[in-house]
Amino acid sequence: MNNADDSDSLRPENISGYLRTAFLGRKIIYYETLDSTNSEARRLAAHEEQGTVLISEQQTAGRGRLGREWLSPKGLGIWMSFILKPELTTEKIPQLTLIGAAAVYLAIEEAGIHLPGIGLTIKWPNDVFLNGKKAGGILTEMQLRDHRPSEVIVGIGLNVNSHEADFPDTLRNTATSFQIETGAVQNRQKITAEILNAYESLYLDYLKSGDLGRTLTICRARSEVIGKEVWLERNQSRHTARILDLGAQGELIAELENGTIQTVISGEVSLRFS
Repeated sequence: MNNADDSDSLRPENISGYLRTAFLGRKIIYYETLDSTNSEARRLAAHEEQGTVLISEQQTAGRGRLGREWLSPKGLGIWMSFILKPELTTEKIPQLTLIGAAAVYLAIEEAGIHLPGIGLTIKWPNDVFLNGKKAGGILTEMQLRDHRPSEVIVGIGLNVNSHEADFPDTLRNTATSFQIETGAVQNRQKITAEILNAYESLYLDYLKSGDLGRTLTICRARSEVIGKEVWLERNQSRHTARILDLGAQGELIAELENGTIQTVISGEVSLRFS
C-alpha cells in the first residue's frame, strides 16, 4: 500500500485513543508530506510547547545521523519528531537517544508484535535492528541558547509496513521492516502511540532519578554490539574493538586491539563480519 487513507493514517484522532501520556503527543501536528520532521520541528520548536509531536506520512528529505539520507515512503512507516525542553547540559542530551531506542523496544512489546529469530536489537547509539537488519533509527538534535540546550528534537523513523520491493537494490540486504519480518501488516497508529507512552515514562524517570535506569537495562539486554567485534571510527581514525558493555551514562566500554579499555561517548560503530 503506497497511499495512507484516513483509516490507516497517523492523524491525531487515530492515535489519541491509544495514548496514556500526560504531555507527550497531546498536541500532534500532522502532515501528508514534509521535507523532514526534524527540520520542521527545529523551525517550530521555540514557539511550541514541550511534548508537541510532528508526524508526516512521507518525508522527501528524511535524514539520519551524519546527514545520511533516510528513505521515508508514504504510508508505510512512522516518521515523527517531538519537542522536549529539558534542563540538561549538552553532555546529557545524547542519553535521550538511548531513551528513544528503549522506548521503541517497549512499544513493540506493548503492541503485541511477536518477532521471530533474535527480534529487535539496538545498535549503539541510535539504530533499531530486526534480526540483524536495520529497521529504524533515532536522531536527536538540540538548539542552544546562552550555551545551554533550549529545545531538543527527538526524531524517530521506523520501517513498519514496507515490502522488500519498497527498498532500492542497494538496501535490500541490509534494511527490513516489521511487515517483512512478521509477514503481517502492523498497526502504525498503535505503535506510534506506544512509542510516545514508553518515551514519556522513561524520560520522566530519567529526569527524576538522574540516571538511565530502565533505559540502560533494555539497551544492554537488547544490544546489537555488546560482546562483538566492531569497527570503531572516531576522531578521523578507525580501530578494531570488542564491545564489553555500556557504562552508566550509556557510553560504550570497548577493548581496543592493543588491549586497552576505553569509554566511547561518541563515534561510529559498524559490525565486523568475518
